[in-house]
Formats: sequence, structure tokens, C-alpha cells
Amino acid sequence: MSKKTVRIKIEHKHPKKFINLLEGVVTRHEELGNASPLKDNGMIDMDDFKTKLVQALELRNESLRLRALAESKMNQARVILGTHTGLTINSPGTLYYLVNLVKRYLLVRFAGVEEELTPFGFNVVIGTASGIGRKRKPKP
Repeated sequence: MSKKTVRIKIEHKHPKKFINLLEGVVTRHEELGNASPLKDNGMIDMDDFKTKLVQALELRNESLRLRALAESKMNQARVILGTHTGLTINSPGTLYYLVNLVKRYLLVRFAGVEEELTPFGFNVVIGTASGIGRKRKPKP
């Protein structure tokens, strides 16, 4: 004869499922009223449970609202910076466009001593090229 096993998973990593479960517990408890097995059981204070649920939901909703506001502000900043989707170094009025103009002007101003752009914050890498074009391998 096989042994009966019972497993009840609490989906705590999925906020909507977890909140639905918590709300379901409160709803069923309130529907049953005095007949609820959770009423005055000595282990669980359902008034505290419901208070904490309401508090958590209010904080979560405020967090979601603030996240939307933060994302909106971040998008505004990305437009000004020139890093928003669709903007390039050639998008006039963006900081990306303007810093490219600064770089180009400084390269003309400091021609031959490009290292002078480093104090402005540019990462200047000086190297040498051995020749133009690709090298051909000798034929055997």
C-alpha cells in the first residue's frame, strides 16, 4: 500500500501569487466568521495578520508608483545624456553630441600632444601602426 504524501507550496517568490494567497486566507477567515479554524486558536492573531497584509500592500503599491516615477525620470535623463534608445552621437542637443564636439575641438587644439585630453577625463590611448593594409603571407 502506498503512503499518502501532501505538499503545499507557498509561492513566496512570485509577489502576485503570494499576495493572492494571503488575501485568500483573510477572505476565507472572514467568510467563516466565528466558525473559522483560525479564530482564537492561540497561535495566530488574524487581526495582526490582516493589519500586516494591509500595511505591506500599501507599501508595495507606493513602491510601484515610485518606481514608475523613477523610471520616467531616468528616461528623461537618458534623453538629455543622449543615451536613450534611438539617440546617437549625431543627435544635436544631447550631451553625447556635445562631448564629441569637445573631443574634436580639443584634438585640433592639442594636435601632436593628444595626452593633454586626459585631464579633461578622456581615456587617451596612444599607439603605433606598423603599416597600412593587411600583411600578406609569403607563398611557400
